[in-house]
Amino acid sequence: MKAKYMKILKRLIVLFIIFFSFNTTALANNKNKTIIIVTDCLDFSTIEKLNFSFDISIGLMNTRTSNVFSNDSESYFMTIATGRRVKLEDGLFKGIKEHIDHSLIIKGYDEIIDSLDKSYINFSKEMEFLSDTLEENGIGVGYIGNDSSALLAANKKGIIHYGYTNAIYETDWLAKKTNELFSKIDVLILSYSIDENIDRLKTFEEYINRFHENNIVIFPSKTSGDVKDLRNKTLVPILYHNPNHNPGILTSNSTKREGIITNMDIFPEVASIYNIHISTSTGHQIYSRGNLTSKHDLIEKNKNILNKTLNLVVIKYIFHGIVICTQLYIFYDMYRSKEKLHNRINRYNLFMNKIITYIFLSLLLGIFIPAGNIIIYCLIILLLANMIVVYIDKRNHNFFEFLPILTNILLITATYLKPELIYHSFFGFNNIITGGRFYGLNNESAAILLATAITTFFWLKNKIKSKASTLIILISYFSVIILALSDKYAANFGGFLTSIAIFIMLIYATLFDKKIDKKCIIEFVCLGLLVLFIGLSIELNNDPKGHIGALFVRIKALGIYELTDIILKKMQQLLLITILPPWCIIFFGQLHFIKNFLLKEKKLMEKAKIKHLEPQLLIMFISSIIIFALNDTGVIAFVYMNTYLIKNIIHIKNMCELQ
Repeated sequence: MKAKYMKILKRLIVLFIIFFSFNTTALANNKNKTIIIVTDCLDFSTIEKLNFSFDISIGLMNTRTSNVFSNDSESYFMTIATGRRVKLEDGLFKGIKEHIDHSLIIKGYDEIIDSLDKSYINFSKEMEFLSDTLEENGIGVGYIGNDSSALLAANKKGIIHYGYTNAIYETDWLAKKTNELFSKIDVLILSYSIDENIDRLKTFEEYINRFHENNIVIFPSKTSGDVKDLRNKTLVPILYHNPNHNPGILTSNSTKREGIITNMDIFPEVASIYNIHISTSTGHQIYSRGNLTSKHDLIEKNKNILNKTLNLVVIKYIFHGIVICTQLYIFYDMYRSKEKLHNRINRYNLFMNKIITYIFLSLLLGIFIPAGNIIIYCLIILLLANMIVVYIDKRNHNFFEFLPILTNILLITATYLKPELIYHSFFGFNNIITGGRFYGLNNESAAILLATAITTFFWLKNKIKSKASTLIILISYFSVIILALSDKYAANFGGFLTSIAIFIMLIYATLFDKKIDKKCIIEFVCLGLLVLFIGLSIELNNDPKGHIGALFVRIKALGIYELTDIILKKMQQLLLITILPPWCIIFFGQLHFIKNFLLKEKKLMEKAKIKHLEPQLLIMFISSIIIFALNDTGVIAFVYMNTYLIKNIIHIKNMCELQ
């Protein structure tokens, strides 16, 4: 009897084991599967040739890494693998060693980890890596290929548990190995060499169609074909298919720009597929929007975005050059010409009026003028500006405050309601090729907003005699300016802090009618420094989706070194841009001009006092120093803010000469 019960028990145990194993395998096989395909080349013409049996989302991906002077594959793939821009030496990847059990080892991976740890202490221990994060959550990772894209699949020990290095580009072989690996893993990294071969492209298409029920991400290892341009080193097409999402044009919260994502977004997106939270990545999830589903329409949309972006890069530097060269000419002519200054000062005034008119018109007309044609864009701005300046000069209208006030109104309106208006202007365009900033107000537009805000406030102050009314207007008006520069809208932290500094200085100037002297300037500077702490406290209570909120989350996860690391990088970039031409030339040229005209021109300063412009000029200059110190491209903000200051000085000097 006892033997009978033991026999039954053994059978139940065997059945239980079979049942458990079957269900575990079934559950594993039913998990979301993801295929990340890295091609050797991918451009719009190649995508046009692919006939998918399903709708797919298309966008442009910025491939920039911290190694801005090189496109080495190690930096590229480790940036994707960590969700953070990193810098590595080219050649650290030494190949892949395959074991008999089909596990793979990355040769040279120890050197890669050591290099990462040198740049950022304990990087490999503190940061989340794609493969390790997935494996820790029960998501297996495999690889097919034999190049540096294997870095995406390797864990922190340089090991890939499942994979093949001898890829055969035949549909059946690829499908067989993919299914074989999917019985053990959930995420497959596939390196696919198209090599401009029509047969391989056909195989590529068949393979993708066969696995269309899975999540599929496709992007190239470098720019190629019709997206390769002298102006474009970082934007490449990316295709994304998620069966649970509607197709459309890709974007992410890293860019908040239609059609643009970053290479740092791939890790967060893959993690989100499996409901995994990550805190050390600087990227965000990818999503599609718009009602475009046709592959052809999506390609045309992306082509248009790329074309406008590349043209705006050229337009931006053309007008940067005009702004810089015009002022350098004035500085040179002022000190070298033997002709009396009063014969030339009106000409200088016209030149500076043209600059602020270019800024105004670019903002006003940027969204209407087709950036698809560089010549048309530039000609319309230049011709209209010259017509406006000549017209107003002939009628002796006061140009001093009118255009800055209109520019300020437009900037505030655009920031809150239509940011694209700013992005299409030459000064507000964020160079998404370099990928330093993708959305919000860049440093030159923040500087212009603040310079014109100072002009606008003092114009209002001179119209209102009541100190109490002036104070109410100041608080109301500058609350709008400060909020516009916060993480919620402009996402310009340096500009945000500078706006609070200006606000405090304006309160000081409004409440206390003290003589502006060296002591007063020191007090202004101290008040400006005080807001570093006030502004930080305010910004950290904002939505953590912004830059500062995200940084705060990473500091909580990684410690104070995350903060010191970003500060050091910002300081290095500030120093580099400041000492390199052309910004170093105009930077010191403006400083020399301001020194001579503010400190040596007694008649000018007396005129400024009579016109109640002295506090305005000093606050603008102090603010330019603050915004310079608080931004990685602060020298550009300094130049644009002082462009308005110099325009004001030349205007006052012109008034003096006319009397």
